[in-house]
Amino acid sequence: MQLGVAKNSTMTERSIRACCLLKWLLVLNIICLISAQSTFFEISSPWVWTCKEKKCLRTRASETTQGQSNAVCKLTCYDSATLWPLPTGKTTLSKDISAFFANNVRVAKLTSNSSKTDDMLKEAAAIFTGYIQQMESNGLGGSTRDCSVSANTCASASYVSSEHLFNVEVIVTQNFTPLALDTDESYTLDVKTINSVTTAYIVAETFFGARHAMETLSQLITWDELSNSLVVIKDVHIEDSPVFPHRGFTLDTARNYMEIPLIKRIIDGLSYNKLNVFHWHISDSNSFPFVSNREPLMAIYGAHSARQIYRPADIQELVHYAQESKSFPNWTLQATLVLDGNGGPLYGMGDLILCLDEQPWEEYCAQPPCGIFNPINDKIYTVLSNIYKDMADLFQSDMFHMGGDEVNMKCWKEKESITQWLVDKGWDKDPNAYLKLWSNYQNQSLAKLDEAYGRNNHIILWNSDLTAKEHATNYLDRNRYIIQYWNTWNDTILKDLYEDGYKLIISNYDALYLDCGYGSWVGNGLNNWCSPFIGWKSVYDNSPRAMIENFKLSYNKDQILGGEAALWAEQSKGLAIESKIWPRLSAHAERFWTDPDTKWLAAETRMHMQRERMVERGITADPLQPEWCVQNDVHPVISNNNM
Repeated sequence: MQLGVAKNSTMTERSIRACCLLKWLLVLNIICLISAQSTFFEISSPWVWTCKEKKCLRTRASETTQGQSNAVCKLTCYDSATLWPLPTGKTTLSKDISAFFANNVRVAKLTSNSSKTDDMLKEAAAIFTGYIQQMESNGLGGSTRDCSVSANTCASASYVSSEHLFNVEVIVTQNFTPLALDTDESYTLDVKTINSVTTAYIVAETFFGARHAMETLSQLITWDELSNSLVVIKDVHIEDSPVFPHRGFTLDTARNYMEIPLIKRIIDGLSYNKLNVFHWHISDSNSFPFVSNREPLMAIYGAHSARQIYRPADIQELVHYAQESKSFPNWTLQATLVLDGNGGPLYGMGDLILCLDEQPWEEYCAQPPCGIFNPINDKIYTVLSNIYKDMADLFQSDMFHMGGDEVNMKCWKEKESITQWLVDKGWDKDPNAYLKLWSNYQNQSLAKLDEAYGRNNHIILWNSDLTAKEHATNYLDRNRYIIQYWNTWNDTILKDLYEDGYKLIISNYDALYLDCGYGSWVGNGLNNWCSPFIGWKSVYDNSPRAMIENFKLSYNKDQILGGEAALWAEQSKGLAIESKIWPRLSAHAERFWTDPDTKWLAAETRMHMQRERMVERGITADPLQPEWCVQNDVHPVISNNNM
């Protein structure tokens, strides 16, 4: 026994020594690898790029080659530089550049007519200068421009002057008002360079136009690895404004909870693309994470957990963070209210929800858990009134989304209390009795909403049975209701709504539902209901004009308010969401800012650069091509003979 112990002890010591040796070898290998990488990155690239026929072509650097870095070539070679979205007005860009350092950027003047605008401009200016500093830091490999630390970070081409100044001046002419459908988002941007001073002049009617101009200005700047400096186009004139006033993204945080920092990153991405609407689908039958001060039981019973909630302070912080965009909540009839089966009666409110968790679920709802408001219980309107008041305290948008899709009336038809109510109203013989019931609910809840906000907001509803051609004008005032259209691009439902004169927000699922094309999570199918996956090209080519003209109708752009892409989050959570939406959401942004006559191919090179720009700013955006193709302006085409 003792010999066995001694033998085992010796083997253990040998194993420990061997393990330690392997660890040291691994450490040495890592050190050598880091050293090799450091040495490699100190070697200058043998490649430069030259602009030929509006493409940047790679060539080997030599004493006789007049080449540029890839980034500078793309900035100066393309007619519209790498701007995204493409400006809609007069755009003049010189081919010359000025080099400067981030510490020489000065926001020299911010002029407006209100202290609120002044404060917002200061925040926007800080964001702009932060982009420039980050761009330089990324170019220097995370280093600062400090010669005492690293001489390499100060090495620059001979034509770069450390004294070159970059000044920014901003003038906003109107008093501050919150972003609304009629807000003027236009701006004029001029960049002028005289000797060693470059000055950017921004003039806008509103803060929102000025903020867009700062984004555009940031896109006229890039890092030049040859001069080891930032560069900006020397002389610029841009007149720009959006084609559509409503350019948005719908985020569903009811199916799967999403943390506030993630939502902020998504809002950052919206601003990089001049999208101006964050439509927050904050609740559904799955959960109610909104903490209502007046109805606290809602989140207690309805949140996924005590941690997965949005407190009023969280929402206030988020609304302030998104102040350059319009944030508004989505409240839907389809069982947004999640109390357990006994919750209403337990607290003396009666049955607030009918058919909760009813089985078989597919007969009562689009997805489990089922449940629908009880529209004949007056207490439901008391609860709605209180929640609307809470939302009015937090969201100051001129819009409110009341949902309205996926309303399954089978539950109402099976409830004796409902059928008897219809008899008492004399509606039981009406073929549209249940639509009238739905309309009655809609009218009462709208009255509570108006009372809570103290004004008449624009009300948005999804297209549904209530908005069908034979019903819409009987139940919904076209001067009050905006219809968000979600069916396919060529469905006659769109034609009917357009002909009936409703103002529309386009969200056709065959181009703008970014959750399509993943595996099925419900039912026996292999793919989800709206497959296949929608690529950025389909998103980009999704033209409202083409949709309307497809029906041989005259296109009235004033009737199309804009569009929203959407991510329904049954299968989305965490940072993986970013790569699901970006950069496809950028394609949506240019379509609804610019509405170009051209299709995706004309935008492809700029699209790649916009994706690169967002990645530099910390957004996890999926690549669309191998990087070699992006660098070399290559669009691989497969001939028909090889297909």
